[in-house]
Amino acid sequence: MLLITCPVTRTDELVADRRVRPVADPRNRPGVVAVVADCPCGGAHVFLTGRRIEQARARLAAADRARRADVAVPA
Repeated sequence: MLLITCPVTRTDELVADRRVRPVADPRNRPGVVAVVADCPCGGAHVFLTGRRIEQARARLAAADRARRADVAVPA
């Protein structure tokens, strides 16, 4: 079983192993795990994880925080 957060309904869902399949070949994208989960909402959602994905998310979040800090707010 895999616990996912459905991006459509924003609820936590348990997905059976037979409903999860890999989509990224580790030989082509080392450090990345990508799976497609057939969600109970009826959609098929791609979930990415891995060290490089987390580093990229952290960089984007830091850039977003910096951009928000640079925006002038009218008084």
